[in-house]
Amino acid sequence: MNESTLRVMNAIFSLSDEIEYNIYEAVDIAEYAQMDADEVHKIIKELYDEGYLGECMTVEDDGFDTFYLNKKGRTLIGME
Repeated sequence: MNESTLRVMNAIFSLSDEIEYNIYEAVDIAEYAQMDADEVHKIIKELYDEGYLGECMTVEDDGFDTFYLNKKGRTLIGME
């Protein structure tokens, strides 16, 4: 994992209200991590495809894509 990816993962974990629930979308994560929003969108897609994220809501559900760091992701950053 590169530094940017780990930064996004830590931001997602830090912003989570509960272990497997997160109300934040990529734009909020980018702001929190002080990163470019397009880069964060790309990283989130990669993390989701690689099985490190779970999905809370989709654009179709509520107008936003929101994610949480699942057990595999939390283990990678040392939070599980």
